[in-house]
Amino acid sequence: MEKKDIVELRGVFQQFIRSFGLLEQTKTPCGFSLSLSQVFALQELENQTLTVTELAEKLELERSSVSRLVDGLVKGGFVQRELNESNRREVILSLTEKGWRSIRKVRDQSVNFYDTILNQMPESQQYLFLDSFKTFTQSLVEVRKKNTGDQ
Repeated sequence: MEKKDIVELRGVFQQFIRSFGLLEQTKTPCGFSLSLSQVFALQELENQTLTVTELAEKLELERSSVSRLVDGLVKGGFVQRELNESNRREVILSLTEKGWRSIRKVRDQSVNFYDTILNQMPESQQYLFLDSFKTFTQSLVEVRKKNTGDQ
């Protein structure tokens, strides 16, 4: 791809980030009043209990950042901490009932949000976009792995 096209792509991504609401730190693009990091943490905890270290790895964030993130989720009543009975130095994180209700609501809101956006496109373009976005994202993951040495 030529440099001018790459510059155009960069501009399109910047517009996407602004329009999608990714710069907003207090609500998700679909309008839920949690940050994206908080929602991503809840989504990870939806599948399993985790330690702060494990959650940090999954979110690809520093442990100290995730500790602060978890503090806010605990304070908000979304997540609970419990001592790991088999290793008392570890704390296990899990969703509370409020966390479960919230993650279901986020899922419903986000599906409706994406559906509204995608319905602005012809169906054939929707699947082309999905395939292209998956390919682009996989390339991004590979480049990030190479740059951070996590091969």
